[in-house]
Amino acid sequence: MAVIKKATIRDVAAKAGVALGTVSRVLNDHPSVTPQARRAVREAIEALGYERDAVAGSLRNARTRMVACAIRDFDIPAFASYVKAAEAVFREAGYTLLLASTSNEKDVELSLLRSFAQRRVEGVMMTMSDEADVELAQGIASASMPIVLIDREMMTNVDRVMADHEDGADQATSHLLALGHRRIGMIVGDPAAYPSRSRIAGYRRTHDRHGVQVEERLIRNHVLSNEVAFRETTTLLSGDNRPTALFVAAVDMLPGTLRAIRAAQMVPGRDIGIVAGSDSDLAELGSPPISALSWDRGEMGRHAAEMLIERIRDKKPRPARCVRLPVALIVRDSAGRSNADQALK
Repeated sequence: MAVIKKATIRDVAAKAGVALGTVSRVLNDHPSVTPQARRAVREAIEALGYERDAVAGSLRNARTRMVACAIRDFDIPAFASYVKAAEAVFREAGYTLLLASTSNEKDVELSLLRSFAQRRVEGVMMTMSDEADVELAQGIASASMPIVLIDREMMTNVDRVMADHEDGADQATSHLLALGHRRIGMIVGDPAAYPSRSRIAGYRRTHDRHGVQVEERLIRNHVLSNEVAFRETTTLLSGDNRPTALFVAAVDMLPGTLRAIRAAQMVPGRDIGIVAGSDSDLAELGSPPISALSWDRGEMGRHAAEMLIERIRDKKPRPARCVRLPVALIVRDSAGRSNADQALK
């Protein structure tokens, strides 16, 4: 069987009647090539079916046109929205997006940063498992490529895109308090991360503003799976002094909480008020529909991608930027009015 020989850059130069250097400059879109020579080279490329070795070219030019996104878990639908919107921006700009899961572990995050650098990834958008961890902060600050943090706030020397989760928690808690609830349970994630830390702060601030004391036992944190959400909700709902409402502030932990409510033979909106910290199809289509906080995750992904591309293209040092997106409460039928407490006047 005959072997088909691939056209080389020398074949292109010979057919176009130009030097090898001219072909190289055309391939790299260098402005010094005359229109006539550029046209001759492109016609020769098309006629010969020449295909450039993208890997070799990127190594010569120290460009891979690859960027990466490292987030906690791809199984959470909310995170997929960030990635999808960001990928569209990168694709339009000619970049390929690599995806990696950090499992919310510092060692994995540091290992990924080293791997990205070895593969000459040109930029990274990522979360941080622990914003207070010195080693992780140093690893991000000293990275060889620009980094944009997603929903993190403490590293002010790095570009960041985040949602205003504290204000969102304020809205959710205020809504439940206005309906008469005084014992509001909270299901929340890891306080070491900005979203959970901010939601706890908003929950506490709102209680304080309305003169309602927070019952510490009602705050259940480090809820990072639906199994844990089920267990913690079950614990809250057992006993005599159970909460009259729940703020499920941990992202995508609504299924576990609803399973526990059903197991306790309770109905949201009738036996217990509930507000989800993140809107979802389950919240919208539930029976009854669940009130929930919402922000534009696609916009967050687009902002992060655009900021990263600007950093890659503009090598000049400039102050870090922060984009903070608003959070809104979508009121549905699940919060109910407490029969146990008197509503705020």
